[in-house]
Amino acid sequence: MNAESIQSDLSNAGLVLLFAPVQGDLHALDRLLAELGLEIVICSSPQQFYDRIGEDVLLAVVTEQALVSCRAEELENVLRSQPQWSDMPLLALVDSEGGRVDSGRFDRLASIGNFMLLETPTSRQVLLMSVRAAIRARRLQYAVRDHWHELESHAGRLEAAVQERTLELEHEVQERSRIQAELDEARRLESLGRLTGGVAHDFNNLLQVITGGETLIRLLQGGRLAPQMERALDSIRRAADHGASLTQRLLAYARRQPLSAVTLDLSSHLAATADLLLRTLECRIDFQLRLPPDLWAVDADPAQLDAAILNIVGNACDAMPEGGTLTMAAHNVNLPAPELPEARQLKGDYVCLMMSDSGEGMSEQVADHAFEPFFTTKSAGRGTGLGLSQVYGFAIQSGGLAFIRREAIGTTIGLLLPRSAAVVAVAPAPVVPSASAGLEDIRMLCVEDDPAVASTTGELLRSLGASVVVADSADAAMKLDLSQFDVVLSDVMMPGSMDGIEFTRWLSEFHPSLPVVLCSGYMLDPHRLQSLKAEFVRKPYRIADLIASIGRAVAFSP
Repeated sequence: MNAESIQSDLSNAGLVLLFAPVQGDLHALDRLLAELGLEIVICSSPQQFYDRIGEDVLLAVVTEQALVSCRAEELENVLRSQPQWSDMPLLALVDSEGGRVDSGRFDRLASIGNFMLLETPTSRQVLLMSVRAAIRARRLQYAVRDHWHELESHAGRLEAAVQERTLELEHEVQERSRIQAELDEARRLESLGRLTGGVAHDFNNLLQVITGGETLIRLLQGGRLAPQMERALDSIRRAADHGASLTQRLLAYARRQPLSAVTLDLSSHLAATADLLLRTLECRIDFQLRLPPDLWAVDADPAQLDAAILNIVGNACDAMPEGGTLTMAAHNVNLPAPELPEARQLKGDYVCLMMSDSGEGMSEQVADHAFEPFFTTKSAGRGTGLGLSQVYGFAIQSGGLAFIRREAIGTTIGLLLPRSAAVVAVAPAPVVPSASAGLEDIRMLCVEDDPAVASTTGELLRSLGASVVVADSADAAMKLDLSQFDVVLSDVMMPGSMDGIEFTRWLSEFHPSLPVVLCSGYMLDPHRLQSLKAEFVRKPYRIADLIASIGRAVAFSP
């Protein structure tokens, strides 16, 4: 093998350390290595030799005299400090006749480094082949190094990807836990709503019998009541009115109460409500109203909105027994919005009404249960626990949301109501027949499944001059000759093949000229009323409201 072929094989090989204290050896080895195109670094002392050993060195060529000048412990420390992939070759040229380096010393060196011994004198070709073999071995180490670094890079990227995915999974788990908690809370509140709605339905029927009986007694007595009976009937009416108020709050929470939603100019409505509050709030309460000039109109029931506001105001005043500040503010918002994390499930345009007080505030436990019916922190006799439940039910049934924020000072209760797509219009006042006109000569069909309600209502209507036929279901009513009636008064929730709403639709198809008045205090789906051409009166109803509804139905029938 000639020097040219070896040189081409070792092109761009790297550095070679040469440590030969004897000048003759140094010059001979320098010329030989230079012929191979290698970059040579000549070391003149052991310390310089130690300092120059590094990753960029392909090979170290040392003579026996150089090894003698090196301390074995220092050389061992340098060689052991190499990276894990590195085992730099050392080609040691020793005199086969000198014997200055004992075999034990070489055995120790071999245990700590990649030593190769060549006895001198040796042929030029053997020396060149040894250099080449050592450099090839070093290049393999470089390949291992590069692969090692590549694996470390891959491992780093993999670890970063795993960490990133772990964070994503943690976020997903937290998000799922949050959604599950919200779902569980919604189901719990829905279950409470069904329970309270069912109780309120039966309670409304009892109240209807009570109020109807009280009114019937007054009619039958013709105004000739003894003072003791007058006081008793007044007490019955007050108790029935209070019971009706409680059932309306229960039904509002259960979202089973029909709402009379209209396109409401919220800015004007809130300003009018604020005027009322300013006249009624105690002077110890500083009331503030903050409304933007471009507040959107909303779809809402004005009466239920007022009730919700008054319930919130009542709670706020109770939380500020020594006085404080009550702020009512509203603004437009497009959901979802970062400033309203409570409404992350809503999308679209809403108006956010927020009422904040500077009172005692709520604990986390109280806030978690504040919207539940009958939950109260007030002492016995000071509250029913139905105020905030009405707020919650009204907001949800209106297509919005109610939420509570625990502030650093006080509490904020928020209402989100959907923006109305319609234009606010002032409707003309309808012509309402007088309640004193009675129901003389009107032929009525009363469809009611509760026997007590049917009996009381029938007697009450007859006392007002109407002719009444009672049917206990829509199925029974459909078997009658309906042409003999002027108006139908029907309950909504009834057993049989159809309820009151389905019965009304059947009448509009087969008896379109027969007017209908629906009455109920509880409905599974109040929105079903919106498409009906029928009057509606809420149980328990007063006789004046019933007469007015019947009069409108008869007056405006085809």
